[in-house]
Amino acid sequence: MKAGIQTRLLLITTVVLGTFLSLAGFVLDRSFRASVLTGAEEQLKLVTYSLMGSMQKDGSLLSFGTELPEPRLHQPESGLYAAVVGRDDAASWQSPSAVTTSIRFPEPDWAELGAFDFRALDGPGDVQLFVTNYVVIWEDESVLSFSVATDQRPFLTTIADFRRNLYVGLGAVTIFFVLAQVLAVRWGLTPLRTMTGEVRELEEGRRERLSDSYPRELRGLAENLDRFIAHEERSRSRYRKAMEDLAHSLKTPLAVMRNELSGRSSDGGNALVREQLDRMESTVTHQLSRASVSGPVVVGRSVNVGELVNRLLRALDTAYRDRQIRVEQNLPANLAVRGDERDLLEMLGNVLENAFKYTRTRVAVSGEQSGAVVLTIEDDGPGIDASQRSEVLNRGTRADEIQPGQGIGLAMVSELVDAYNGRLAIGESRWGGASIRLELPA
Repeated sequence: MKAGIQTRLLLITTVVLGTFLSLAGFVLDRSFRASVLTGAEEQLKLVTYSLMGSMQKDGSLLSFGTELPEPRLHQPESGLYAAVVGRDDAASWQSPSAVTTSIRFPEPDWAELGAFDFRALDGPGDVQLFVTNYVVIWEDESVLSFSVATDQRPFLTTIADFRRNLYVGLGAVTIFFVLAQVLAVRWGLTPLRTMTGEVRELEEGRRERLSDSYPRELRGLAENLDRFIAHEERSRSRYRKAMEDLAHSLKTPLAVMRNELSGRSSDGGNALVREQLDRMESTVTHQLSRASVSGPVVVGRSVNVGELVNRLLRALDTAYRDRQIRVEQNLPANLAVRGDERDLLEMLGNVLENAFKYTRTRVAVSGEQSGAVVLTIEDDGPGIDASQRSEVLNRGTRADEIQPGQGIGLAMVSELVDAYNGRLAIGESRWGGASIRLELPA
């Protein structure tokens, strides 16, 4: 199933926004991490410069007076450690914090004079350190290496806190923008939903045209739909009138020819001509009936089946008053079919007239709706033999040659039912007569 416009817009927006914010979060995270590591390096450089400024060297003896420049160097496990190592005279010194924690500083690269070497280092236990080495030539021409290390945990905690706050914030921003986009898309697609509802009302016959309050992007479509609906109605009306006029125009000359033949002596030639006239009149009647068929239309009306049946039953009761036919009717009050009222009159009229014509004493009309409208018309007449049930649906085929008719009634009903994508079934009634079952889309 294809996704709707709203789903597509929201999906695209979510993907684009999620990708953009993820990239932005990644860049910010990398930038902040680099900034924190740079800050750690600068901090170690400052401690190194402070040590160089306060250190005194007397031969192989290194001293810093009574106080070190950074108080944490005096504290065990303070997270800040320092050491000074001489290359030639083996002068060396470690801060009290380094002595108590057994910190092992990396071997200096004596060739790298005047350059800070910043790196990560495994400390004792599970402690991770940042370390800088700085090799310089001292005043007495000796070469010394200043090493300063600090615990990584405060810096990594800062990075982790920033990362957590960053992604929580970006997630909240994403949710906010998605919700805002949902509201914006729903508001933007309101005219389409309105048009959908009005088109449905048009189909159900509760509206004659679309409203003219659409934005300019949809105004042209609404006008075209209105024109199309009006054109379809005009075309259907012109076609029906043309076919009716043609059929009526042909019926009069045919009647004159039949009357002229009836006044002449009967012979084989006249019989053949009469037979052809009957065929022509049957064809004209059939085409006239087809011309009155609308079939499913773009704009139909919801036709109440019960009201139609009542109208037909009143007319048939009058026509067959002398036979005292009992009629049983069981139709729900809200039973309705969307379509052309004349089509439904044609279908029900043919079937009910056949029921009244062939019944002995009773006719039953019942209906139900379960996804489709199902109408059943039964009588207690002779019924239709099972071998003839499919044949009587063909034009010109009659199961009874006694009653007057041309054998196109049930054929027309079958054509109409097919036009409405419905089904027609012939069976046996509960009294042994005929049962006609019409199933039409609701």
